[in-house]
Amino acid sequence: MRYGMAPSRSRCRGITFIELIVVIGILAILIGVILVGIQKAREAGLRSQNMNHHRELILAIHQFAAQRDEKITDLAKSQMPGLKFEVGSQSLFFRLLPYVHGPISVGPNMTVEQSLDALYPNVKAYQNPADPTLHFGRWSSDRRAKCSYAINMYSFDGSVSLIASNTDGNSQTIALADKYYSYSRSEETGPNTYHQWTHVSDPSDISSLNGAPYGKRRSTFADRGWHDVIPIAVANNAKSGPSVPGKTFQVRPKPTEVDPSIPQTAFTAGLTVAMFDGSVRTIRPGIDESIFWAFVTPRGGEVASLD
Repeated sequence: MRYGMAPSRSRCRGITFIELIVVIGILAILIGVILVGIQKAREAGLRSQNMNHHRELILAIHQFAAQRDEKITDLAKSQMPGLKFEVGSQSLFFRLLPYVHGPISVGPNMTVEQSLDALYPNVKAYQNPADPTLHFGRWSSDRRAKCSYAINMYSFDGSVSLIASNTDGNSQTIALADKYYSYSRSEETGPNTYHQWTHVSDPSDISSLNGAPYGKRRSTFADRGWHDVIPIAVANNAKSGPSVPGKTFQVRPKPTEVDPSIPQTAFTAGLTVAMFDGSVRTIRPGIDESIFWAFVTPRGGEVASLD
């Protein structure tokens, strides 16, 4: 009797520890690449929204001025007499409200809370979607009329003519810039400074902070009245520089590291600005400080380029 050969058994080899580590490493790399791509796409989307807000605001400025012989007058001045608080038309953002939001309407049957929400709405066009301070800390939820854009107070100081004021040229002068809504020491404390589009105010009592301004401030930069960094003439008046050497704008600071005296950008690409000619541009990080402040001054006579 002949017996056939026994069928061979297939031997299943288990995955080794080293192979498992390699697979996990490859997956980690792929996940990292995907997350970086998602983050870049998200930032690009937010940056596009932010630039659209700038276009909407500078267009509203031109529409407002076109109905008034290209002039905007009776705005707040950098140096207001004494500590002063105003609500309303001295704020440029208040005047632009009909062009970017529509009329404010308060109904007779509204509650107090509803009336305040109607009077001081959080306007989408006034908020940078990437601003991390808009919802930072437990105090942020009860704030109204938030604003994370700032007008160039060095140009809008009391009044501006879109034809005559900017002798450096409207394409050479910044009208608006990104600026974080608030600065807070921590999430547990209320904001030290915060911007509201409805208000124009000088600093609150600053004696306890060794001269550091705080409180509800106007949405501005290069503002003498709030002790901001401002442009000053240097090198025999041939160019401008900052009143505090080395300062231009901050790139993606944490909410607790915001410097209220200068603008902030939430984007690695740089600071988004709207120029008086209606263009929206990005100022790259690391720009020479004399070039940056030359674009803040409307009549400095400097020759500068962002290209």
